[in-house]
Amino acid sequence: MEVGMSDEQLNYDRIEEELTEKHWQILEAAVKVFSEKGFSAARTSEVAKEAGVSEGTIFNYFKTKKDLLTSMVIPLVVRFFRPLMLMSVERIFKTRKERPVEDVLLDVMRDRVQLVEKNLPLIKTVAAEAAFHPELLQPVREQLAPKLVEVASKFFREEVEKGTFRDIDPVLALRGLMSMLGGYVLMKNIAPEALRIEDEETELRRLLDLYLHGVLNKEQ
Repeated sequence: MEVGMSDEQLNYDRIEEELTEKHWQILEAAVKVFSEKGFSAARTSEVAKEAGVSEGTIFNYFKTKKDLLTSMVIPLVVRFFRPLMLMSVERIFKTRKERPVEDVLLDVMRDRVQLVEKNLPLIKTVAAEAAFHPELLQPVREQLAPKLVEVASKFFREEVEKGTFRDIDPVLALRGLMSMLGGYVLMKNIAPEALRIEDEETELRRLLDLYLHGVLNKEQ
């Protein structure tokens, strides 16, 4: 069975059900090889070796190397990103009860950093190739971003209504937090020494304090 993207609305759950273990084997090998060598430089023979299959087997499942690239995002998003990105955040927000908002947001930040680092090869591959193959971002736009924004915005909206946060657009508050966190993860992997990044817990607490209280000296 070939699993390519189309212009039509994709049924992600059906795609996952139809994938065989051989599909997963090849897709996960492609993530590893593409992330290490880049899509253009990588060869399907290298993917086949990593997957432990013949090169011909790959083309039994995927028409071309580009089809392998575009196809790998959909099922991996469905199997890994969608449940991990949504379920863990929902659990944190739903179980917050009367916990201080600082503790809740710190849990979210820890969770997001761990998720990114655990899936860094896939993220690197999609980020690097999306400029040349914008269709790679389709599952993120359709399956992840709207639901994640909905869940997180609800949290910020409720905190505004409780008076914990000042009256601010919940989506703007979310964008600010995710931008700060994304910048931290990026620089941690590019130049940790230059930025004097200490242990993860200390850095996340400092970032959260900066996010919640800003840099202005309000006593002056």
